[in-house]
Amino acid sequence: VAAGAGHTVGLRSDGTVVATGWNDYYGQCDVDSWSDVVAVAAGWDHTVGLRSDGTVVAAGRNSLGQCDVSDWKDIRLPQ
Repeated sequence: VAAGAGHTVGLRSDGTVVATGWNDYYGQCDVDSWSDVVAVAAGWDHTVGLRSDGTVVAAGRNSLGQCDVSDWKDIRLPQ
C-alpha cells in the first residue's frame, strides 16, 4: 500500500493494482490496466509501479518529468 496526496494505491497478490482517491485532474489512479507489478509507490500527483521484468509504469501528472519512465529497464528491488 502507498499513499500520495489525495490518493491511495494497493498491490494485490496477483500483481494487479487498485487505486482510490482524487483522480480528476491528473489520472494518478489510472492503474486498472497494470499487471505483473511487484511494488508500488505514490507521490504528490502520480503513481509508479515496478513490474517483475524490471520495467516501470507510471500514471498521473508529469509536470516535472516524474512519469517519464518508459525507457526504465532492469530496475530491481533492494536485496
